[in-house]
Amino acid sequence: MLTDSVLVKDYRTRTCRNHGVDILLDAWCGTSTDQRAAMLLAEGDIRASAHGGGWRQLAEGDVVGALRCARSGGGNAMRLLEAEALIATGAIVAGLQQLAALHAGGDPAATVALARRRQLLGNCAGAEQAAAALPLHAQAALIGARAALTRNRLRQALRFLEPFLSGAAPLPEPMLAGAMAVIAASILARQRQVDQLRSFAESLLMAPGLSEDMAPTIARVAWIGGLAGRAWNRFAADSPWLTAARAELALLAGQSRLATRLMQQAGKYASPSTPALSLLQGELATTATTEGDQRMFDAGVAVHIWRTHPHRWRPWIDAAVRTDANVPVFDLTAGILPDVQSIPDVVLDDGSLAELLPPSPVPMRHWAGKGVWFGEPLCRGIGIGHDWPDHETAIVRQATRQATSADDAAVLICSAEAAFERLGRGLRTVVIAPPGDPFWAGPLPERAWQSLRIVRSHPRDGWTGAGARLVAALEELA
Repeated sequence: MLTDSVLVKDYRTRTCRNHGVDILLDAWCGTSTDQRAAMLLAEGDIRASAHGGGWRQLAEGDVVGALRCARSGGGNAMRLLEAEALIATGAIVAGLQQLAALHAGGDPAATVALARRRQLLGNCAGAEQAAAALPLHAQAALIGARAALTRNRLRQALRFLEPFLSGAAPLPEPMLAGAMAVIAASILARQRQVDQLRSFAESLLMAPGLSEDMAPTIARVAWIGGLAGRAWNRFAADSPWLTAARAELALLAGQSRLATRLMQQAGKYASPSTPALSLLQGELATTATTEGDQRMFDAGVAVHIWRTHPHRWRPWIDAAVRTDANVPVFDLTAGILPDVQSIPDVVLDDGSLAELLPPSPVPMRHWAGKGVWFGEPLCRGIGIGHDWPDHETAIVRQATRQATSADDAAVLICSAEAAFERLGRGLRTVVIAPPGDPFWAGPLPERAWQSLRIVRSHPRDGWTGAGARLVAALEELA
């Protein structure tokens, strides 16, 4: 029994490369069929399976057959297939080591695969380092830019994108261009370059002849640029791609019912947003009803959990550790790894645990502090109209008693990322939810931390009236 959730979380571009362009280039350069399949597999593109043999066996879940095929062949492509098959069996460290060795030898497919795997496992520094070896490879650059953005290394993220944004390097297809546009807009938002962000978003949104398959990503760019209403009108035609774009806007606004309806209409075109919708609905723990899910944490089952975020999924990790199964937790970023020969029955990333079991609630701890303390900044760098306004803070200050410091406060008001350490101690905390994050927009956090209340942006009115909602949240915790 192997749940491979750590492997299937992938980028929106995973099945969207212009395959005809790749075939032309491969034919001209004399690239072999296995080399082509290796690069597709490295990028997470399911069309690698079209090359048959071990590539198809791996896609169909026949990991033993894929390993046998890989080990009976030769060359770097077969070694990459073997590495991916090892990862699919749960031998994560062995697979990563093989990818790292191929990367060190200059194999481009292994470099892309290593960067992608490291990012999926939360090692953004390692992903960025690997991706930097292929600065003109679009998929590698996308991975590197996302990893750098996660680490708030904005200049480095822009360096990854610059050859493609300037036209010095080609982008193989529109959806990859859209994915890069989202990162570029996020960088401008973090840098608070409001005028440039608005101009960039408007130019993309209103461009005549915009490719429909870019619509979902351009909808996100428009939302970051404060143009959600115009984007909703722009994508009004009856088209699955445009319906998927509207679904993206509904998800970003935290409107789960509307997003559900639109995603059903869009079908497969909205499938990359399914995990975000599940988080927003907060129904993950009720969906694990199959017999296999129920027996996953039985006594005698070896379950490896890989931490991809330092704090976010801690209550679910605690719940898993308290089951009857043998559940060690590993962290690639911190160098906490299983033995290279270790093969578990189940391998999971921490975020997927919410699909399988409820969290172990962190109880509220009684604290003798007095007053309220604001942990600035509360919510910045999200986009135009999405940052917390100072005048709402003033409303709260007028209505509450101020503490002398964060340590002396009865309640801390803070950003999402700053809250985890305090919440882990059970101290009363109000989080200003970052708009567009389905984790904080949904009900899961308040189920996990009893001392938590969340103030969210309104889908239509934004932060207007949020100060009053924040005062009400403080009264609930009093």
